[in-house]
Amino acid sequence: MLRHVEWRDDSVLVASENNPPVRSLDDRTDVCQEPNPKLCVAFVGMGSQHPTMGRQLAEQYPLFLASIKENDRILMDVYGQPSLLDRTRLFIPGAECSLNPNGVWPLQDVILSFTYLQISLWDLIRSLGFRADFVLGTSVGEIAMGYASGHYDRTTAIGIATAFATTMSEVEGNGATIFVAVNACRARLVIDEVLLQAGMTSGLWISSFHSPHAVAIAGTRTLINAMSDFLSTSKAFSGVFSMVLPQLGCAFHTPLMEPIEKPFKAALEKIILDHKLDARSLEARVMSTVDGYWLNRPLDSDYFWDNVLRPTKFGEIVQNLAHEEGENIVLLEIAAHPAMKTCVEQCGVRYVGLIRRPAPDASVDVSNECLQVREAVHHLCNAGFRRELGVLE
Repeated sequence: MLRHVEWRDDSVLVASENNPPVRSLDDRTDVCQEPNPKLCVAFVGMGSQHPTMGRQLAEQYPLFLASIKENDRILMDVYGQPSLLDRTRLFIPGAECSLNPNGVWPLQDVILSFTYLQISLWDLIRSLGFRADFVLGTSVGEIAMGYASGHYDRTTAIGIATAFATTMSEVEGNGATIFVAVNACRARLVIDEVLLQAGMTSGLWISSFHSPHAVAIAGTRTLINAMSDFLSTSKAFSGVFSMVLPQLGCAFHTPLMEPIEKPFKAALEKIILDHKLDARSLEARVMSTVDGYWLNRPLDSDYFWDNVLRPTKFGEIVQNLAHEEGENIVLLEIAAHPAMKTCVEQCGVRYVGLIRRPAPDASVDVSNECLQVREAVHHLCNAGFRRELGVLE
């Protein structure tokens, strides 16, 4: 039984004609290919949110829906906030979500919904018999990371998400983010050129080092738009893929977040953080995308403020894992969509995604989150992971 879950629901999967038992995908004895694989679970930050995320899982898997509802109960009963489910209709089987279909939502709803989704996806994966050897998170994904690693419980995780959500609204719209498929050195050249053309000395920063060949750059909206225009017309950067990310409502991981330091830390200091400082009591080792190496400090208000202010080092962390673990490492991304697949593979690590959002240009929604989860289970088993039997049977 899950050690993290504070209630019990053994009916994790309901088999039917359309949803056969997960064990049907990996009941062969010769499925494992690697002798000692290591599982790294990555809780990637917001940006891939969409109105139907988790809906099919909530319809079919009672444990997933119960986890979502428990998150919402804690939000209301412990932290005095209005129900996310009632306000937005997210996750509720048969309900129509009230949020924008394009995923451009108020930051409060993005942060809370992403935390709900990642916690409940981990509860589901954990109940299927998989254990993480390592965990990491990027941006607000580090909230669920601390839950999955065993640093704190569900109630604390929802409290941290509440602190993020209530204070981030104060800087909503302070900037924008653009993804650029270049290395960090070339990204700095682009930043310098755009600032020079704008007659400014600051206002753009690398906010995330995704991989050796990709970064995210955040800054004021005017400068991000100028960068997008520059990249689309510059001969020196002809053919470089770039995309402004409208789903990110502020300039995370830049100095533009500094005005909320005091209220953010004050909100977090009301919560008991980092319950388990004894490494022997933790579920999995943590790689910090804030510090760029193994976590060796408390997940306290100072740590999470660094999470808000400093760039994430996702690519560096994944490369370090590849160097230390070699071909035995497999990364499972926990998010609403496999946003980091290419970046992970560029770092030399095998990748498994979980659920995917519907194709925006599809006339008919043929996505099936339940099949996608079973597909992920199949890939993990083929990589050499054996589920703990008896969890489902």
